Amino acid sequence: MNLIQLKESAEEKIRLEKLLNLTQNELSQEQNKLIQLKKELQKEFEDVKRLEDGGLSGLFHEILGTKEKKLDKERQEYLAAKLKYENCQKQIDNLKQEVERLSRELQQCGNPEKDYKVQLTAKEQQLKAANDGTLQKYEEQLGHYYSQKKEVNEAIHAGEMAIKGLKLALESLRQAQNWGAFDMVGGGLLATAVKHSKMDDAKALIHDVQYWLRKFNRELKDVQVNQIGTMDLQLDGLTTFADYFFDNLIMDWVVQSKINRSYDGCVDVLNQVSQIVSQLQTADSSLTIKYKATKKELTDYLVQA
Repeated sequence: MNLIQLKESAEEKIRLEKLLNLTQNELSQEQNKLIQLKKELQKEFEDVKRLEDGGLSGLFHEILGTKEKKLDKERQEYLAAKLKYENCQKQIDNLKQEVERLSRELQQCGNPEKDYKVQLTAKEQQLKAANDGTLQKYEEQLGHYYSQKKEVNEAIHAGEMAIKGLKLALESLRQAQNWGAFDMVGGGLLATAVKHSKMDDAKALIHDVQYWLRKFNRELKDVQVNQIGTMDLQLDGLTTFADYFFDNLIMDWVVQSKINRSYDGCVDVLNQVSQIVSQLQTADSSLTIKYKATKKELTDYLVQA
């Protein structure tokens, strides 16, 4: 490989190392979160079981005439805890696969830095003898643009996948809204079953969306480091979007006539991600222009030299 290719390979290895480190940290955080969610799930299960089995607490609510109301509330809290626990398990599985993939790609990279340094040293000696640093300047510029473009493209891909999933989830929720309205005017068991089926579809899609939102967030950290563009990033809610979605989903299940909270949450995240992806695409176009222009200048220089 020539110096440009070695520089690009070295930059790619650095990018993968950063991404692997971020992913491993996130995996550790999710594993700790799963432990806490398991405790919460067990607590909610015991609360439901205690009321269902009776006992002093159940007797107290039964005498007050509030047992069914209290039991419904505890069941809702248990279901919300269960959804969050299952989502966390899914994210851990995804993150483990991501760590394995990145580790394989890093192994395949080899050690381009060493070869680059060897060739660069030889080239520097030639340039020093010729008192000319132009070639090195072009190579560094090209390596820089290549690295930034790679980071931006990875972020765009993750963002587009999240957008795709959010749109599918919105369609499922939209259909659930329609069937929910039909259910309220006497649609019967069929309307209720279809509505719940569509909400189940949305729930399954959000598991995948959460994976891509987390990947999107990790990729953007690399982009921010390189200060590409002037993106207004407000990403604090992206990595916990699924938790809020599942809380709202339970409420939407209970309030038969409305499936609005989950829908509105999806719309907000979709708009935010779409805006950032648009800015990334603009940055990508700018980097492409700069890379091609610099490469042409380098080619012209080598021909002339």
